Amino acid sequence: MIGILGGYGRVGTAAARFLAAERGYRLRIGGRSAEKAWRFARELGDCAEAAVVDARDNQNLTHFTRDCVTVLDCSGTAFSLHGRVRASVLAADAHYVGMTDDGGSRTPAGACSAVLFTGLSGTLAGWVPRWMAEGLDSATRFSGWWGGLGAIPPHTAVSCLLGKRRAVDLPGDDRPDAAPVCGGEGPRAEARPGPVPQEFGSPAPLPAQAVAVRRVLPEELRQQAYLLRLREAHWHEVLKGPGVPAFLDRFTLQHPAAGDGRALMAAARELAKASLRDAAGSSPYQVMYGTLDGLTPEGTPVRRSALLHSTDVTGLVGVIASITAHEVTRGRVSPGVHIMAATLPPRATADWIVRHLPRTTAQTTEARPVNRA
Repeated sequence: MIGILGGYGRVGTAAARFLAAERGYRLRIGGRSAEKAWRFARELGDCAEAAVVDARDNQNLTHFTRDCVTVLDCSGTAFSLHGRVRASVLAADAHYVGMTDDGGSRTPAGACSAVLFTGLSGTLAGWVPRWMAEGLDSATRFSGWWGGLGAIPPHTAVSCLLGKRRAVDLPGDDRPDAAPVCGGEGPRAEARPGPVPQEFGSPAPLPAQAVAVRRVLPEELRQQAYLLRLREAHWHEVLKGPGVPAFLDRFTLQHPAAGDGRALMAAARELAKASLRDAAGSSPYQVMYGTLDGLTPEGTPVRRSALLHSTDVTGLVGVIASITAHEVTRGRVSPGVHIMAATLPPRATADWIVRHLPRTTAQTTEARPVNRA
């Protein structure tokens, strides 16, 4: 049994549909509206049931958690409760997956697992190097970017703003000198294998026609750079809008205190509105592109490239939520508190994305230096 708080919201419904499609789970759809919960549960069929729950009421939440192996929190309010939802779920001997960083302690507590979503950009920045590093003897350099155009759900906007608190903003735009390629409904990036550093030339070409390119170092990438022993790690956020970068500039200067849940939710709503204005009249998309230089077990230098392209922002977040809940429920995540980027299974996540989002691309390629002898 997986209980889903906010189970009839945008992210909750996407995650519930993907878990129902995998079969093998019973789903408890929870929220404050009995009518909405029952309507969606009936839509899912025999695998689902509905329950009225208020995440702010500990006794109510404990009753909701009963018989659940995992609670997937898509309510979007956990950050304003400072870890109390997570603490209540863990106290009931269930695992917790939160689709925001709830601001609670990251100190392990008990035998269950807690996994926190820290925003789409940071989650991709932490997962993609792990995906590309599979099977390599060592990795030396990672460079990547993420961006897109489309309405940001308020829930995802909260995670984005919370992730900004732990990311390091770096000065300037040090875009690599590789030729960017743009076309269609979103950026299309291509690696240019050439004659890790000198053999391949510049990594991760950035897209053209961006309103703003921000050079950042997310917490998730810092962690993976340490674990993979990377010599270099670079990450850019590519913003196509004018509204979103302008809002983020204001937020950086005047962002509310970490404990001010109402102010943060108001900022998230403003970010969501800015994304709607930027996306007006355009086809939505999200794209991530990255390169990783490393050595094979035989000592051959290689460059791996990864491309992720999706036209469904909410679906992409829902996929990440659902596979995390799947991994936790199957006992594949150790006890303690984790960030989502570090728990996503590298190859299986890409397979899960493509399986559940049929119009999404998730692929890797590999280039080796040409033998000129």
